[in-house]
Amino acid sequence: MEFQSVIKAKPLGGWYIELTETATGETVVCDNLDEYMEKIEEMGRDYGPGMQVAWSVDPTVDKTIMDVYVLEIRGLMQKYQDETGVAEG
Repeated sequence: MEFQSVIKAKPLGGWYIELTETATGETVVCDNLDEYMEKIEEMGRDYGPGMQVAWSVDPTVDKTIMDVYVLEIRGLMQKYQDETGVAEG
């Protein structure tokens, strides 16, 4: 099972993560990393270690600002993967 996680820019500044379950097309918007981690755990609960998460950044996002968030996201995802055995795509 694969999930797509796309970091996107908000029109008035800031960012959000659009999380999509590719099999069903279900998409949720997460305004922060805590919300994202809660949603990925909830949506991926039935898939266990077979779940993969593919990350991308929308081209409209300011790359210099995103560098900081990408590092934080990678750290959280590594922790989640270590705890659950989920692979990152």
